[in-house]
Amino acid sequence: MSVVVIGDANVDLEIRLPSGSRPNTHANPDPQMFGGGSAANTAAALARLGVPCRFVGAVGDDSFGRFAVDSLAQAGVDTAAVTTTAEAPTVAVIAVVQADGDRLIYVWPPQGGAHAALEARSAVAAIGGAAWLHVSGICLRVAPARYALLEAMEQARADGIPVSFDLNLRLENWGWDSGFTQAVEAAIDRSDVVLGAASDEITAFADLADPMAAAASLVGERRVVVARLGADGAIACSPTETVSAPGFAVPVVDTVGAGDAFNAGFIAARLRHLDLRDAVEWGNAVAGLTIAGPGARSTPVLLDVEALLGR
Repeated sequence: MSVVVIGDANVDLEIRLPSGSRPNTHANPDPQMFGGGSAANTAAALARLGVPCRFVGAVGDDSFGRFAVDSLAQAGVDTAAVTTTAEAPTVAVIAVVQADGDRLIYVWPPQGGAHAALEARSAVAAIGGAAWLHVSGICLRVAPARYALLEAMEQARADGIPVSFDLNLRLENWGWDSGFTQAVEAAIDRSDVVLGAASDEITAFADLADPMAAAASLVGERRVVVARLGADGAIACSPTETVSAPGFAVPVVDTVGAGDAFNAGFIAARLRHLDLRDAVEWGNAVAGLTIAGPGARSTPVLLDVEALLGR
């Protein structure tokens, strides 16, 4: 059973700051380049877990775009539905990673990236026969990608394909752009599962301070809403239950892509017909194993997840 992931692919340029209270001010840490993009990271993590996965998106006709696509293919992702454009560059996300693994994120260029060029016809065509569709909110900010995501989600719902949506609001970078609130509302309405960081996505969109109350407010009659709590794990609300699972104690090297990795673990578990609490636990396990290594693509294979879960 294959998962189709639609959204952003880019490169991550990471600069790791030296540890110590008085680092050498003349040190020049060597940047490292990884495949990146919130949707692409989830696709790569799914493939690493043994879930057949197809990625749908647009990259620039440039070296960063080729690197982004090659890194997905090397992870085992089907990239046949990726398109290229000469009209815009592939985005580079510059991540400054601190000694404790936390990071500051900068996006270049901040506007006009190639991911916006995704068209509805290719997105809708790619979901045929899928067992699950996952999308990222990054592409909801830009056209025509916004309409491609919404049309693909609408078609998936009509075809009975489960749809998950990672909010990825990135309000710290762009705020509530014109039309973005309405696009997020439309995407939530088309979703069976909504995922997001509790503190700055679920609560921000619901306009409620308590993550549990915020998640519950978005459930409606059929939806599952998952609020990721970082080191504290995650909570999930459905129309019939509310569950939580704590995070795993792991050495933190790099938190870039932790939420994307969680999404992959959650989806993989649901495709195995595991219950909601187990799916949250799988998400925590995949995220925990990912942040123990450098870059968003330090995702585990299935045996590593099962070992951490004690199964």
